[in-house]
Order: sequence, then structure tokens, then C-alpha cells
Amino acid sequence: MPGLVYMRTYLLPMLLCCSLAAYSQAGTPRAPQQERGVVAVIPFQWYGHHLVIPALVSGTADTLHFIFDTGTEVTVLHYGLMEKLRIQGRKKAAMSATNNQALKVSTATLNALHLDQARLPFLKVYLENIPEFRKGPVPIDGFIGVDLLKAYIVKIDYAQQQLVLYRPGAEVPAAAQRIPFRLSFRTPVITASIQLPGGGSLTSNYLLTTGGDYGILFNWPYTKKHRLDQQLVTTGTDKVLDLFKELEYINSSIPAMHIGSLQLRQVPVSYCQDVNDDSPLMEIAGAAGYEIWKQCSSVIIDYAGKMLYLQQ
Repeated sequence: MPGLVYMRTYLLPMLLCCSLAAYSQAGTPRAPQQERGVVAVIPFQWYGHHLVIPALVSGTADTLHFIFDTGTEVTVLHYGLMEKLRIQGRKKAAMSATNNQALKVSTATLNALHLDQARLPFLKVYLENIPEFRKGPVPIDGFIGVDLLKAYIVKIDYAQQQLVLYRPGAEVPAAAQRIPFRLSFRTPVITASIQLPGGGSLTSNYLLTTGGDYGILFNWPYTKKHRLDQQLVTTGTDKVLDLFKELEYINSSIPAMHIGSLQLRQVPVSYCQDVNDDSPLMEIAGAAGYEIWKQCSSVIIDYAGKMLYLQQ
């Protein structure tokens, strides 16, 4: 993993079968722009369980649509937009796929990406063909996550269906609880406990992937170490063509998951022999996705302060 550019959510399996949900801007509530520390308020629409936010590239007039996910460690832009956006100065870089297999892709730098009143200058993007995301009523143009988290305190307001960006160091609105996190490479990692069907429990580290279309996606080494494949009852399987081969995901559920005072029941889980997002810095049990975070009315990520705020 070290030395490889790492981008997780784009490669996750269930993302491929999402469809764009209908969205109406009429009546969409917005946080007051004058609220202290607020830089931008961005209404989002849904692509399956994934947040889609509008953006503009400096010097262009056409709105682009990015899937936002906290587990996306590099910003990806659809390769077919190069000519339209007059992208030049392309270079090659490595991106890791499933189980750390490397894939060479082109990169470029955008002068600036605008999201409402927020601006990300000199943004490095990885150019990749994503035809499976271009077929919906609103074609998806790319993926963004950590690059936005590093620039702002980000509030995902599920109740109001909007992304609120606060300037770094701003006072975060009162929240039900604070969850400190660490970083695995560039992705936030939280500590959580799960209850197993036999009554046992495990406390482990989980990647914060708000766009992951699952509850928990276990890493295979963790699955084998704790014999989860023997303890969990299979409820279904999914076969998905990844960049390198077809992968088979086993689906199941666990009785409960605890993140601080947040208690979740009958959590859907999956695992696959070819999935391993572990880290040399700490053991990573897997990734916590949309089915976990949708239980909150909002999730606030202070990347610089390494603090997660959950509002229920």
C-alpha cells in the first residue's frame, strides 16, 4: 500500500448497481449562509445511497456532478471530460485496486473546483473512465472525498439533504456526541464494537466510508482471524466485475454495532476473499458504510481536528 495512490469507494462493488433517485430542489431547506463559520451550503441528490454534489471547474459554465464519500482518498474525474474541460499536462500515477493491485492512470491539475461559495484551488484529479456511472438521468462526472475534508469541516446533513462546509477551526454546532478518529493513510478510522450471533463481541477499527453501499464490509484477514465466515449466516451473495476480475461478496448480518453511545441493531455486513483495506499502522476490521451513518440526522467530520460529531 505505501507509495500507491489509494482510492477506495470508486472500486467498491455495490456502487455499480445504484440508480439515480429523483430529486426536487423545491422546498429543500438550507442552513443560513450567515451562520458563523459557514462557507458553503450544497444541496445534494441521491445516487442510490451515494451523495451527489454539483461543482464547476474554473473557466467553464457546465455543472459537473461528483459522488462525495469520506472514503475516497483521491479525486477522480471522468476521462472523457478532458477535451471538454481543456485538461492538459497529464501525468501517470498508480492507483490501488482491490487487495492492493496497482493500476496506472493519468492525472491532471484543475485550476480550481467550485462548490457553491467554496473553492478548491489547484486540485489534482485522477482521470479514469467510469461509463457505468454515465448512464443515469444525471451522469456522474467523478468522485471526491478527502480533498474536500482536508479543506473544510464538513457536515453531512441527512435530514436537510445538504452538505454544509465550515471554515477550518470554526466552532462546530452542538452535537450529541464526539468520536475521535485516527487516519489510515488519508481515511478516518473510528473504533467500534460489534456483537456476534453467538453472543461474543469484538472491538476493532473501522474506516469511515459514508458513501459505502453497505453496513460493514469486513476485510478478509479479519474475517479469517475471527472466523466470521463460520459464524455468520449467509443471506445472499453478489458477483461484481472489478477492474481485474469478478468478485463474490457474501452478505449476512450481525445483531448489533456500538459507536460511542450510538447503538445499531441487525446491521447488514459483507465480506469477500479479495477485499483487504488493512493498514501497517493498525489492524482494520473493515469499513463502515451508508447503512451505519444514515442512522444519524447529520454527521460532522473535522478532519484537521480528527473528530467526528454525530447528531441523532
